[in-house]
Amino acid sequence: MKTNEIGLNNNKRTTYPMDWDSVISLESRLLREFKDNMCKRKGMELMMVSVGVRLGLRIIDTLSLRWCDLVDLEIGEKFVRLEQKTQKNRILVMSSKLKEVVDFVYTNLNPNKNHFIFTSQKGKGKEPICIQTFNRKLKELIKSKKVKCIGNVSSHLLRKSFVVGSIRKGFENGDYLSLVKVSRLINHNSVSTTIKYTNFETNQMLDLYELN
Repeated sequence: MKTNEIGLNNNKRTTYPMDWDSVISLESRLLREFKDNMCKRKGMELMMVSVGVRLGLRIIDTLSLRWCDLVDLEIGEKFVRLEQKTQKNRILVMSSKLKEVVDFVYTNLNPNKNHFIFTSQKGKGKEPICIQTFNRKLKELIKSKKVKCIGNVSSHLLRKSFVVGSIRKGFENGDYLSLVKVSRLINHNSVSTTIKYTNFETNQMLDLYELN
């Protein structure tokens, strides 16, 4: 049985992060597809992935985003969002890639700047889609693009991918405190919670298959 067809330990409800190479590949593919067909569906698929993996917000905070929250920001500009779950301020930064995606989608779809980014046809921009709808669309997207994932595919996949990708980037650049820094960045109460996000034990065991 292939690992992307089952949840580890037979637990399909556990969400595991995508490796960053898969994230970049998926994002690039969605951007190319939107350039070829600038319809709302393609634009929203791209935004789901880019916003999810480059801001790492909880889904309830992602769905509260309006176009005006992002479109006027410059590359490297910091902005603050109040997390609905923790009631703590989360400091975010507009990255160059997210800026590219947001500007391109916004320019070509031309939505009302005050509308929610992730909205249904029924909501018409004035109401965000529900979490269940977001998760369903993400699952359909991951399946249609044949992205290799293990465990459950949900919005948490995007947040976990951001967390693990950020920690790994820090370690690769010689910052051995990146785990602690990312934990504080995303307002976790303890580093142990962040470690659970990384599924460290599972990932390390799977790496044993590649021992020479």
